[in-house]
Order: sequence, then structure tokens, then C-alpha cells
Amino acid sequence: PHMSYLAVTDQEFDRVVSLRDAYRIMERFASDYLARGDTSISDFLHAYAGEVITGQTTDPAAAYDFLAAAEQVLSKQRAGGR
Repeated sequence: PHMSYLAVTDQEFDRVVSLRDAYRIMERFASDYLARGDTSISDFLHAYAGEVITGQTTDPAAAYDFLAAAEQVLSKQRAGGR
């Protein structure tokens, strides 16, 4: 059986956030990824977080990791943090 991965064209990515939140989410996303290994930011952006024509990320885990970063940032704000 073929496993379907999350794509940036899926409804989970339809949430609207401010530019400030988008920046904080990307910062968290990149920071979490870079903490796991020794990869330059340019390699990270190209090989891991790049988007292919189908809307999927070049690494299927990237979409899930981005949503996790978004939830961390946005839930912290809802709790009164910055």
C-alpha cells in the first residue's frame, strides 16, 4: 500500500497567520531542524523544506514538522506568551 504524505496544498495549511507569526513559525521550524543535525541553512531550505510541483515537500517529514512548529508558536501565544 502506498502511504500518502501531507502536502502544503492540504487543508491543514489553509490557516491564516500574521507575518509576525509566520516569521516566528519559520524560525522555530528551522531551529528545531538544525538542532537535530549538522546541516547548513541553505542545504536545509533546499533539500528538506523545498516544495515540489505536487505540493509535497522534498522531505515528507518537513510538512509535519512545520505544522508542529506552528502549533508550538501559536499555542504559546494563546497561553499569553510571546
